[in-house]
Amino acid sequence: MAPQLSKGQVARWDKRLAETTTNKARATALWDLARLLAGDDDRAWADLVLLLQRWTTEQQGRRPGS
Repeated sequence: MAPQLSKGQVARWDKRLAETTTNKARATALWDLARLLAGDDDRAWADLVLLLQRWTTEQQGRRPGS
């Protein structure tokens, strides 16, 4: 079962994600958050890995101004 984040944790993650200025920084933050959310659940981690791999691939295909 995924851990439930406190209001303080949610605020911290919102701030961290809002402060990302590049896709690389955003990806790092998202991977860190995914690991936290998956906890010990290998199935949840596998699903999040697939989701983030897809997002990363899409971001690499985008050009500035697109």
